[in-house]
Amino acid sequence: MKNIIFEIRYYLLFLVLSVGFFLTIIFSSESSTNSVNENFNSREIERSNIDLEKFLPLTSEKEQTSNRTHIIYVEKNNTLIELLDKAGLSNKYIRALIKAKGSEKLANLKIGDKLEIDINRDQVPENIFLTSDGLNGINANFKNGLFSIGTASRQPDVLERFASVEIEDSLYSSALKSGIPDSVIMDMVYIFGWDIDFIFDIRPGDSFDILYEEYFLKGNQVKNGDIKAARFKRGKKVYTAIRYFLKNGEKEFFSIRGKNVEKAFLRSPVEFSYISSKYNLKRMHPILNKIKAHTGVDYAAPTGTPVRTTGDGTVSFRGNNGGYGKLIEIKHSEDYSTRYAHLSRYKKNLKVGDKVSQGEVIGYVGSTGRSTGPHLHYEFRVNGMHTDPLTVKLPAAKPISENEKDSFFKTAIEAMNMMDDYYLKLYAESN
Repeated sequence: MKNIIFEIRYYLLFLVLSVGFFLTIIFSSESSTNSVNENFNSREIERSNIDLEKFLPLTSEKEQTSNRTHIIYVEKNNTLIELLDKAGLSNKYIRALIKAKGSEKLANLKIGDKLEIDINRDQVPENIFLTSDGLNGINANFKNGLFSIGTASRQPDVLERFASVEIEDSLYSSALKSGIPDSVIMDMVYIFGWDIDFIFDIRPGDSFDILYEEYFLKGNQVKNGDIKAARFKRGKKVYTAIRYFLKNGEKEFFSIRGKNVEKAFLRSPVEFSYISSKYNLKRMHPILNKIKAHTGVDYAAPTGTPVRTTGDGTVSFRGNNGGYGKLIEIKHSEDYSTRYAHLSRYKKNLKVGDKVSQGEVIGYVGSTGRSTGPHLHYEFRVNGMHTDPLTVKLPAAKPISENEKDSFFKTAIEAMNMMDDYYLKLYAESN
């Protein structure tokens, strides 16, 4: 369920937040960036246990020029043989690799994968590693004339980073100026997005502190890691999130009080659209031209925009329903149900009785039924009664369990103290 939510949110967050990136490029200059980096509110510090000496080459200069690693990124329509040939492998080694047991795993290339080929001074491919994240993948080791192929994981060195940022224009550009990577910004938006509308709620002067990880191999960064803790100040309200690994191994984020940052329902079924009509029981209908209750919220978005269910549940209706046009109704429990109307189409093979997970795409924005243009009409019902989806108090997800409270609060206190220490260090350096 969470993978579905994460992938959809991540993709759509990227589309919107990338606008901030282009605006930043247009309106920023090298001098302004330098001045911002000198400001306390957008500075970053790091702590690491990495021993940099172990990353220094142990071979002679001659050996360095003889032993080399080819790094090739997979592009559309690339084949394994093509990439091996590009790296300069002789046909003898290519044939040996293709004949090796498990070679089909290496041949399963995806766009963006990284192929690392270590070739020694004798032009022998000692090791071949295919990975999508730099840490986990398929490894082929050459020894005694044969390749042995299997899955492999690399243990990275972890670099800890902290940043304290005051928002000046937009969240994205302010975070970017402080050196926070795109993926970490979007992770933070996802974590706090259950409580904060990052499109409408953020104002200049709001601020956040964030502690996150970066992963390194042999001194080179391979990926951005998790957020360990974050604190977001919006006006007089402060929101906190602490990463915690449950006893079953699952990762969750909780507030300092042990409340799950997630909710049982998403606030919006369509990411980053705009509201064209709010809940209003005395609205003048734009087509009928008379007072008619508007029992939901309309989200204007282009035809075909994905619509996701806001909570776990079961499809109780799928079909045409008069003015609603193509409609899906989800029953979440005895108390809660939601409706999604004016759809252009449904998710393929979706039918009544199907179980759906929070964030799962169930249909696509359209203009069927009584509609003036493409939008989603969304209704939220409690005990069969219409409620305002924008103001209804959403039930929270499960808080930290009693048998894990002590462990969690120890983790939470350590994380908050660590952020405070970093913050004080920044303050001291800026004065």
